[in-house]
Amino acid sequence: ATIPVMLLILVAVVNLGLAIYAQQAVQNAANYGARMGSTAQGCRACLAAGAAQAAIADAGVQNASVEILAPGGVVGSTLRLRVSAEVPNLLGSLATLLGGDLSRPFQVSAEATFRAEGW
Repeated sequence: ATIPVMLLILVAVVNLGLAIYAQQAVQNAANYGARMGSTAQGCRACLAAGAAQAAIADAGVQNASVEILAPGGVVGSTLRLRVSAEVPNLLGSLATLLGGDLSRPFQVSAEATFRAEGW
């Protein structure tokens, strides 16, 4: 009788670990993209979005997206972006067996803000 409970706890711990990992991955991608865009001399928003998308592409998350909130056009202006993604909900498939509806994936997102640099 304890094995199902232990398996449920194990799945919950793994699911929590995946969610924490995904949160860190989107935060790192947002920081990396904003930093790369802030040091660019050309299209800051273009470079920021591309760098953030490349950083999150290999993180193992689903439906990753990058949104530019402030383009950081001139030196000293703010460059701000948001990276969002989804993590599969492993407990959702177990909950459907019990009649619940928790099948929606977890949403994670992070924002980063840098000042546009120049010389």
